[in-house]
Amino acid sequence: METKILQTAAVITLIYALSSTVLANSTSMLPIPSDDDGQTIIYSYQEDETDIPPTAILKVRNDSGNTDHYSGTTATKFTFDAYGSRDAETQGSLLEARFDFENDGKMDTYYKRTKLATHVYDTPGKKTIRVEILDKGGNVSEAFAEIEVVKNTPPHAYFEIKPKIGTPGTIFYIDTGKSTDSQYKANLLDYRFDFNGDGTWDTKFTSIRFYKHKFKEPGLKNVIMEVRDPENQTTLYRKIVVIKPNKQPIADFEVRNINNGRYEFDASDSYDPNNSKLKYKWDFDYTGYDDIQWDTTLFTSNKGFYTFKIPGEYFVRLMVQDEDKAKSYKVLKIFVDIAWAVW
Repeated sequence: METKILQTAAVITLIYALSSTVLANSTSMLPIPSDDDGQTIIYSYQEDETDIPPTAILKVRNDSGNTDHYSGTTATKFTFDAYGSRDAETQGSLLEARFDFENDGKMDTYYKRTKLATHVYDTPGKKTIRVEILDKGGNVSEAFAEIEVVKNTPPHAYFEIKPKIGTPGTIFYIDTGKSTDSQYKANLLDYRFDFNGDGTWDTKFTSIRFYKHKFKEPGLKNVIMEVRDPENQTTLYRKIVVIKPNKQPIADFEVRNINNGRYEFDASDSYDPNNSKLKYKWDFDYTGYDDIQWDTTLFTSNKGFYTFKIPGEYFVRLMVQDEDKAKSYKVLKIFVDIAWAVW
């Protein structure tokens, strides 16, 4: 047995053995501290010495990933932290704590200097947690925290897909952002897709919100999404998109003389029967079938500009290409007059 003497004057000796033992000549029940090795500790105090009770502080956090640490499900592991407790006479590391997870008067842990405990609740409901902080003078203080525990429910699955109709070359954009969950933040949900409704998942579960997809063959496509929450609860959601056979785009353009040999070429009359987005490429000095040189690359603007430096007759060629890479061409002949030519 180890003996520690705090004062050498006339003293009252307090002998601490087991928790909740009634001390001789005392007027209250004192939970009894002990060293981590289980040895009894003897402390001595002067009769007129005042020992102030500790200040108990209890914080809660959990592993759900949510911002609110004071709520969770029956699968959530709550951590109760009393390390912020303090005492005027006892060093913080020597304070001991024990926890009552239901505040039912039955302590669920023993006094330990490790002022931390974890617990998973089997049943839903509002829970009150009580912690007792014990100093080396035998004083005890309490702190409480309230949490709410609920039963987990499946997520609500929803996605948007645009456009609703396209061709094998159309890029479809999918947004899962309106999927929600009553117990977990949306960024904790995972998604996977079966783009053809054939029962085979085309993607793995991932938290990615936005997806892009092309369908190889025409037909009605049953797009299925499965959303999963952190407790592996899942929900399915599906939408139908229409994939039409592609039709060749129509190339057309007009010419406008600006000045001094500079021309504007406007292809806004070009169109695609499938409402596909078009790209445009220009050749301002087309010389015939064997001419494979273009003056521009493919770009999305339907207008082109060119300055001719030599007057004369020119053939201007336009190519339009849709999202399926189907192409169409148009050639116009123009005459550049010397009056606005640049020498």
